[in-house]
Amino acid sequence: MDYDIIIVGAGPAGLSTGLHLAQLAPELAGRALILERARHPRPKLCAGGVTPGGETWLRKLRLDLNEIPTVAVSEAHFLIFGRGFVVRREPHAFRVVRREEFDSWLADAARERGLALQEDTPVRRIRRIADSVEVETDHGTYHTRVVVGADGANSVVRRAIARGQPSRIAHSLEILAAPTNLRNSMSIDPQQGKALIDLSWIAAGIQGYIWDFPTQVRGRPMHTRGVFDSRIHPQPVRASLKGALQEALAPVGATPSRHKLEGHPLRRFHPQGIFSAPRVLLVGDAAGVDPLLGEGISFALGYGEAVTQELREAFARDDFSFSHYRERVLAHRTGRYMRQRANLAWLIYAIRARFLLRFLGEGLGPLVGWVAERFLVDWGE
Repeated sequence: MDYDIIIVGAGPAGLSTGLHLAQLAPELAGRALILERARHPRPKLCAGGVTPGGETWLRKLRLDLNEIPTVAVSEAHFLIFGRGFVVRREPHAFRVVRREEFDSWLADAARERGLALQEDTPVRRIRRIADSVEVETDHGTYHTRVVVGADGANSVVRRAIARGQPSRIAHSLEILAAPTNLRNSMSIDPQQGKALIDLSWIAAGIQGYIWDFPTQVRGRPMHTRGVFDSRIHPQPVRASLKGALQEALAPVGATPSRHKLEGHPLRRFHPQGIFSAPRVLLVGDAAGVDPLLGEGISFALGYGEAVTQELREAFARDDFSFSHYRERVLAHRTGRYMRQRANLAWLIYAIRARFLLRFLGEGLGPLVGWVAERFLVDWGE
């Protein structure tokens, strides 16, 4: 046996798993290997929001987000046709990171704590055989007792255990632009620490929102603007994400053709989704993340604790069926928040009538904001 544990993917979910192992089960961490298809720092499309809950997970891992560049968002404006609610928090509602910097920082922390991280090693296939798992890569084949799939929405690990299962894939498109290239919209100024989440586009068939976040690239202030579609309800004809983003950007003096337009999939969390199989566990996007807002980073960090608890018990009992991992995830703080968000996404994104959406924004805006702040956002401890 080459390793006891192989973690496939060195994004926030995979690295959080490794870091939690190093902290909570060092005897297992010493027999673990993290495989990453690319090399850090590698480009990664993501709006980059880290909530206070995400920072709580980092602090538990003795990591300080102040060590890398961030942009603090003091106000998050949730609007429907110009009305809604504002989340204000001190010192910030959330912070925005660039994923290439954030992931590279986590990878450095993993190496510093003695974890084995092997980059430039794409995993092509995994195969369960008797009492082990065979992991086939571009640089050879490994054998391990357990595989943790942290390799994103298009997970190779997931495909090996979830054939025929619903895909539950959400989509997003994004542009990155300098503030001098874009005028502000909706009286929201991202450069003053304000972020916009515009849910008006539900009426146009987008089961999600258009966002406008402040960010930075190598210290230079920038905007990230994009569209998220949860696709939680099946529809025979779907709205064009590119068309919606183009329409939203027109008033602020931009078109997708003038900026680099990038897209990426996300896998929606579902309580009845696939989380494990004998000798295989899924975390992060491979298992499913927030279907309401597409928030991935904070939930990916939380998965790391849940899977580490599962691994410790499995090795203690010498039982790798992982038959109760779903229950562990659903009972975990991360799973509880995602289940609540999944329920709300299913309700809100079913609405298409403009008058109902207006009522939601104008009449119920404060109530929705109160519920969101207390039950849907993980503000940490």
